[in-house]
Amino acid sequence: MDKIEALEIIKEKWNDREISLGEKIESISEAYYSAGLDLGTTAAFIKATPAELDALLELSEFDEDIIEKISKANPPKTTWSVLASASEDEIIQALKALEDDKDSSQSKRLHYTKSEFVYQKMVEVSGPTVEQKLANLSGDDLKHLHKKATDYSALTEWQSKFLKSIAAQKKRGKALSDKQSVQLIKIIQTMVDKDAITRNSIDGDQEICDRVLDALGK
Repeated sequence: MDKIEALEIIKEKWNDREISLGEKIESISEAYYSAGLDLGTTAAFIKATPAELDALLELSEFDEDIIEKISKANPPKTTWSVLASASEDEIIQALKALEDDKDSSQSKRLHYTKSEFVYQKMVEVSGPTVEQKLANLSGDDLKHLHKKATDYSALTEWQSKFLKSIAAQKKRGKALSDKQSVQLIKIIQTMVDKDAITRNSIDGDQEICDRVLDALGK
């Protein structure tokens, strides 16, 4: 199959509202990979976003019975990338929730988009992420970690200032942004690597150290 033929097939299948999502996933991924197409060109040709096409291609990597379940639920495009990054158990839970949601009052997820709704249902299976677990640390917890990092000379000057600032932010009741949460993980991991946070801490703070290490899965 040459690239022009593959592009035409993908465009036809992408816009075909009569075929199932499963057939769309199978036929588009087959044409895409067999012709060695690139994401940007293909997405532009079919008037889709690269993220939408990439998510559909990622769904093709699941087993046939999972693809069949996805096809039957026919979730909206906005959920594809969330589903593509999930485990099979998480997908099954999310798809069941979507099906139940169709038969229940929309008010149950009044403040959620479809993708957020699916993500929340997946978290119920997998449990909270590391970012979410560490986000539960209080301002006092973070203030203590900042003092400990200083005592152990575990962080750079910038890292120390950052940890101090988010401790103050948490004490004011403000949530961390995604970027701040990612940076916090890196900083705490550095403290672990430098033995400032350990199991059986000799500094009288075993409880907080254990909570942090539990969050990191260590």
